[in-house]
Amino acid sequence: MIALLRSELTKTLTTRMWWGLLVGAVLLTALQAVATAAVAGSAPGMGAPASPGLESGETLRQAFAGSAFNGAYLFALVMGVLAITGEYRHQTVTPTFLATPRRARVIVAKALAQVAVGAVFGLVALLTALVGAGTVIALRGASMGLDDGALWRAMVLVVLAVSLWTVLGLGIGTLLRNQVAAVLGAIGLGLIIEPLLGLLLTVLELDAVAKFLPSAASSAVLDPGTAGFDLLPWWAGALVMTAYAVVFAALGVLLSVRRDIT
Repeated sequence: MIALLRSELTKTLTTRMWWGLLVGAVLLTALQAVATAAVAGSAPGMGAPASPGLESGETLRQAFAGSAFNGAYLFALVMGVLAITGEYRHQTVTPTFLATPRRARVIVAKALAQVAVGAVFGLVALLTALVGAGTVIALRGASMGLDDGALWRAMVLVVLAVSLWTVLGLGIGTLLRNQVAAVLGAIGLGLIIEPLLGLLLTVLELDAVAKFLPSAASSAVLDPGTAGFDLLPWWAGALVMTAYAVVFAALGVLLSVRRDIT
């Protein structure tokens, strides 16, 4: 298994796609972190109340952990998709499966490798948010609130949350082996399908179900009190995200074992 894991990490880290996606995550994270810190405490106008200021723990969690997650999770999702669909596209998966007849071991190694890569995405995004938002906070003469235990918990868990989204991407890529279809499907799931499903569940007064969707569970991991939404406790959100990752990894194993090698 160690050799397989090392092989999967090498496959990922010797290509240009991973750092290209990482750069995209860094840029988006920086933009959101700076914007969040810059507008904190400002009033949107039209008589609306001002947003929570930089003295609010919720604002700081959004500026750091929230920005890191929102900036990185889609790129991590796509990374997981490309990790498997690229092999199907270039037929490199065939010699891998022939060399390791127990395909389940290959998929498990891929999942573990993508967890590690996703953790890198989450960590780099978090550092970017700390620098970007921290700079704005310092210029505004406020405190970064690094003595807040809830902030530290959110910053640690954002790395876990982003890493688990890569496994979701791996499962989607195993299900839809066509690279273009899988990438578009993953992005559509994250940006369109899941938000619409969450809205529909809310309209139908099924909030108890909506809180178990992947994005809602991720939000619960980072800040259960965000914007007053009824979310799971942070530990329950972490368990739900882990369960999604396990289910998608198991799906990848099942499909890979049942399909013929081409």
